[in-house]
Amino acid sequence: MKTRRVPALPHSPYFWAVFLVGSAAVMLLAAFSSTTLVIVTIGVLAAASFALIREVYRQGQLTRGGNHLLDTPLFLAHDADFFERYREISHSLLRMCQNSDPIYRSSVLEQVAKISDEIARLAAGTVVYEGTETWRIAYERLLRSPGLHLYRSVAWVKTARYWQDEPGLQSMRLNFELHDGRRLNVERIVILADEVWPEGEPLPRSPIREWIHEQHVHGIWIKLVRQSALKSEPNLLVDMGIYGSRALGIQELDEACRTVRFTLTFDFDVVAAAEQRWQRLSVYAVSYRDLLDHFSFDE
Repeated sequence: MKTRRVPALPHSPYFWAVFLVGSAAVMLLAAFSSTTLVIVTIGVLAAASFALIREVYRQGQLTRGGNHLLDTPLFLAHDADFFERYREISHSLLRMCQNSDPIYRSSVLEQVAKISDEIARLAAGTVVYEGTETWRIAYERLLRSPGLHLYRSVAWVKTARYWQDEPGLQSMRLNFELHDGRRLNVERIVILADEVWPEGEPLPRSPIREWIHEQHVHGIWIKLVRQSALKSEPNLLVDMGIYGSRALGIQELDEACRTVRFTLTFDFDVVAAAEQRWQRLSVYAVSYRDLLDHFSFDE
């Protein structure tokens, strides 16, 4: 025989406060007031208790990540932008399910599953830009955002063409603008392939040497390390930007220095892990200022 589950009593202190105060009020009214007033009071308290129980249940469901499907539009209605996207997606799904062609349905469901996975990734705080330079729009917004005061960058320079195109030069001008205006403190570690900074040469080769020196002239804190020096820690080979404690950006380039993928993550734990990677990488790197001083002394 199937056992019927008995609903658990609410655990919210607000519920019990209303219950106890309401009970005391009803008992006092019963002792000193008319029957009609007592009935009205009981009705009002019952309605308030029901509403409170409903709210406690709803909040509990949200806290556990199990909010009811019917609650979704109610919560999204508080955000006009997201509610509009929800409405558009819902209407599109309704149109899809009205087409009964089995080939159409199977093809559409496969595509929708991919889109669903992408939305889940976005919900987890990660935005991925594939094969495009449009990530630089988000890059600029982050660097200009109020409250951001520190930008730590690791530039993995595999060829002399690194950030030498117009989008890269524009991003550097943005760094100079914000750093010179004391709106943002920029720190950069440059990992250089041995062909860009050969062993035995005091400074990297052109045009990367000029690219690095210009940053130094603008007062940007900059350190250098040869890629070969990181053989024991290959996980430090990364092209990334740490935007305060707010976000982490990882750039992947092809051999022609075109962006293959840029991943932007708004996850505090991921950002904290990147900060630890930065600290380890800094141990291997040498200050560009020190290199210049040593080079000048030798001259």
